[in-house]
Amino acid sequence: MSLQWQLSREIPEDTASIGRAILKSENTYRQIGERFDELFPTETLFASMYETTGRGAISPLLLALVTVFQMLERLPDRVAAEYVISRLDWKYALHLPLTYTGFHFTDLYHFRERLLEHGKERWVFDQFLTQLKTLGLIKPRGQMRTDSTHLLAVVQRLSQLELITETLRVALRAVSTLAAAWVEQAIPPAFRDTYAERQSEFGLKDTQVQPRLVQAGKDGFWFLAQVEQSAPSAARQLPEVETLRTVLEQQFPSGEGQPPTPKRPTGRDIVESPHEPEARYGIKRGKGWLGYKTQVTETCDAEQPHFVVDVEVTSALANDSPELPNIQTRLQERDLLPSEQYVDQGYMSGDHMVASANLGINLMGKLLDDTQGPAGFRQADFQINEATQQALCPAEQTSTVWGERRTPPERPPAIQIRFDGSACQVCAFFGKCTTSVHGRSLTLHPYRAILQARRAEMQSESFREKLHVRSGIEGTVSELVRRHGFRCGRYRGQSKLRLQAYFTAMAVDLKRLTSWWAQPRLYPTVAATG
Repeated sequence: MSLQWQLSREIPEDTASIGRAILKSENTYRQIGERFDELFPTETLFASMYETTGRGAISPLLLALVTVFQMLERLPDRVAAEYVISRLDWKYALHLPLTYTGFHFTDLYHFRERLLEHGKERWVFDQFLTQLKTLGLIKPRGQMRTDSTHLLAVVQRLSQLELITETLRVALRAVSTLAAAWVEQAIPPAFRDTYAERQSEFGLKDTQVQPRLVQAGKDGFWFLAQVEQSAPSAARQLPEVETLRTVLEQQFPSGEGQPPTPKRPTGRDIVESPHEPEARYGIKRGKGWLGYKTQVTETCDAEQPHFVVDVEVTSALANDSPELPNIQTRLQERDLLPSEQYVDQGYMSGDHMVASANLGINLMGKLLDDTQGPAGFRQADFQINEATQQALCPAEQTSTVWGERRTPPERPPAIQIRFDGSACQVCAFFGKCTTSVHGRSLTLHPYRAILQARRAEMQSESFREKLHVRSGIEGTVSELVRRHGFRCGRYRGQSKLRLQAYFTAMAVDLKRLTSWWAQPRLYPTVAATG
């Protein structure tokens, strides 16, 4: 397919005359249409995704903006394609004539697939951020805040029996589609009939589930053996067959003919559904979900509109802390690094404070409390003198060992402190301070001076007031979730969900931008009188 037509950079006369008469000046779509040329690039920037010859493609900019409008109003593809034809405000925003008859809704799907195929998942979002920077709406080295939220996969979590039978059914169906003749010859009709439909354990007693689970495992191993022995090589390489192999290894770790694991395994590599093998089961504050996590970063400068500038979909089991360097790397690549970044405790550490400072970022957040030992005998309760290389414990015993502890080359050495074991065993606090016969030990963090300074700063009222800025990201997450369906996956697979995240972020930014532009007209400033 080739690029043979582009969206007009001017609003067609028929659309403009009616739109300006009907649409209010602060209408989001009217403002998009009137600011179209300064907000969006031309189709030539999509040229690398298309051939130079061939059938003409639907304008990629048109499809991209319709996808953004979908996220703005939470619409499926079919309805969005209909709105392009029937809604005046959409035609006004997209610079389409009133007589434009639209495109087939599947063109939206094919556009998303083309973006994925060319590795352009966040390309449209990045181009929009570039335009915002050009307009001076993203302050250089301003303030930003970051938080995460969970993202539900399209699929549901299955029981252990349902997981195995459904994975086997999906693999059998995939092989049957690819090599129907081989399945007809090698797989008995009774086996095919058993796994032709989805099975459920609803209504089964516990005494009935276990035998069926064992039998499903035997059937799965037998089917894999048949595929490995005589199926076409292409069938052996099917993703569905590989998923079945993985699920059986995880649920039957002792191998074929052995009972399943007594406790259903969970973890970073555990497949929870054959329909979305990348989804993982996560638990936070006692609530579990099957899916992913999403990192969200937005600007938060006073007197400036607040824009989402980075989103990323990660594993449901990914901790927030390791994601901070990735967030800052993406911001640096797009020349969007802030001077201050507000985060919660999950992102804070001495290493991150130092790494952020090296990038010119003051990482603002509360550190976790010192928990190295029971209350009354934590590191803060010891008198540590680095000049004399000695420590005094609450029982007024002096340390006997002071030495450096090996750390990665890029970090300063940690300090290992140890007290005499024989003195600790006869101490009145033995059993509370430590239970080790070798004596109490302390480890001084390589960046202990920075951590101590921040913990002291955390006690000030000015720091606590300044940190109130961080809470605004929770409102943004709520807006994304409640207004734009950010928590519920529209597609299957992590790469496709990234597309959803980027287009949703762009939709929110567009909405905020048009509200910002409309604000002086909606709420005119009244000059103070002397």
